[in-house]
Amino acid sequence: MPDISIKYSGEGEDRSAIIEINENLLGLDQFNTVKGLVDKEMTEGINSFTFDMSGLESINSSGLGILISCFKKIKDAGGNLEIKNTNEKILGIFKLTKLDSVFGLQ
Repeated sequence: MPDISIKYSGEGEDRSAIIEINENLLGLDQFNTVKGLVDKEMTEGINSFTFDMSGLESINSSGLGILISCFKKIKDAGGNLEIKNTNEKILGIFKLTKLDSVFGLQ
């Protein structure tokens, strides 16, 4: 079972979901878990998301695909997605793929 959890900040319309990813690798094995969390929260009216990657060690192309898929779904619904606490290795991958200009990296 993937080690992915969710927390919340704010209240009412300002409520946002913080998805904490604590894995060695974000890849295809986590697709259903991450997509399911985003889908569930959007159904409940949340459209502001933060992916906290402080516990993530690495990401592969499938993991990038997960993030892009979630980003598109959230953006199409008028929401926003930020990614924070990436390590240097993951930040390097975002820069290499030019995805650092797509995601709000913190």
